[in-house]
This record gives sequence, C-alpha cells and structure tokens, in this order.
Amino acid sequence: MFTGIGLIAFVCIFGAGLLGFAVRGFLPEHHRTDETGKSVHNVMGVVALLSALVLGLLVANTKSSFDLRSQEVQQFSANLTLLDRELAHFGQDGAKMRETLRTFTARKIAQLWTGRGAETAKAAAESVLLLDQIEGDLRLFAAGNQVHAEGRKNALDIIRELKRTSRLLSVQQINTTPRPFLIVGIFWLSVLFLCRAIFAPFNGTVIAAFFLAALSVSVAINLIFDMDRPFTGFIEVSRVPMQQALDWMKP
Repeated sequence: MFTGIGLIAFVCIFGAGLLGFAVRGFLPEHHRTDETGKSVHNVMGVVALLSALVLGLLVANTKSSFDLRSQEVQQFSANLTLLDRELAHFGQDGAKMRETLRTFTARKIAQLWTGRGAETAKAAAESVLLLDQIEGDLRLFAAGNQVHAEGRKNALDIIRELKRTSRLLSVQQINTTPRPFLIVGIFWLSVLFLCRAIFAPFNGTVIAAFFLAALSVSVAINLIFDMDRPFTGFIEVSRVPMQQALDWMKP
C-alpha cells in the first residue's frame, strides 16, 4: 500500500525534517532564540492549517468518488443480470444473445481490473460493439406475443443504460485528483517539518515523533492516490458483483 507517491512524500517530508536538524547547527545563536522559535511556530501554524484543510478535502473527495464508482459497478452488475433474465425469456432465440452478453461481461471485467492505457480504450470500444450486436439482434427479433414484445422493449432500455454506464466506468479509470494539489501539499508539509525541526531539540524521541508524523501524513497522501485509481490501486472497487453476474449467466 505504501508505494509510489506516498513513498515520495515520506522521503520529502521526513528528509526536510532531518535537513532542519542539520541546518540548525549552522544558524547563528541569535537566530535560535525562544522568541524566534515562537514566531516561526506561529507562522508555520498557518501552513499546518492549510495543509490539513487540503489533505482533508482531497481525502473526502477521493472517498466520495470511490464510493460512487463502487455503486456504479453494483448497478452495472444488476443491469447485466436483469438483461440476461429478459433474454432467457426468448428461449432458443435468445441463446445467442445471452452468449454474447456473457462474452461482454467477461471482457468488461478484464478491461476494468486488468486493462492499461491504450489497451483499455481499445477493449472498451470492442466491448461496446458486443452490446451493439445484442441490440441489433433484438431489433430484428420478431416478437410472437405481448410478453416477447414487452421483454424486447425492457431489454433495449437496459442495453442503453449499460452503454452509458460502460462508458462512464471506462472514462473514470483516469485519475481525477489534480496532481498540483498533491505536489503543493507535499511542499507545504516539507516546509513545515523543516522549520519545526530547526527549533526542536535533537534527540531520539523527537526524531521518532517526526518519523511517525511524516509516515502518517504520507500514508494519507498514498490513500488519496490509491483511491483515485479505483480499479487498479491497492484499495480497489470489488469485482465480486460483476463476477457474480457472470456466474449467474450460465445456461
């Protein structure tokens, strides 16, 4: 879980703290008075407040986005199951369409949870063609009774909803959190640790406190980055609903 931008943040923030301990030895004595320390701490309080607000905002935003992706996957899975049930009512006429739907579902699972870059875009386009194929077969299907006519109408409505959600899920694999926010947040925290370390006593307890504090905020930054990739990060949207929908499509 603690990789990528979280590790970079930890190196920058804790490294800034260690740099502050080193810089302290080169400062003249009159720059290290209690009055100077209090003034710097007061000024850095503003930076600490800004950092806390930005991190809190980013965590809330990415958590809300992650929950929305999870709900969309659940709704998508439910629509797949409903469409399969509608096609099952057509008997042998719907067998081919059900097989195409199973292929679409399997490809969508692979695309969302294993796809990368251009391959993802290509897989998304190909999977939509499968829905187009089912839609075309339904339009050509001659309804023999009122039940089949109503079933075809319901199936076409579900396909339109699946196309919309499929496109949304493909687009939402892209990171949405502005990277400048994370960069500025890491910079503010690094400056904060640097200035606090200059006026802190150099001993094991203080270094341990700086280490744990840097680790904590870096984990928060890592969580922001991880939840921003809901299908490929360490914390990912569950694929269980989609897999269940595929399992329930068995003839």
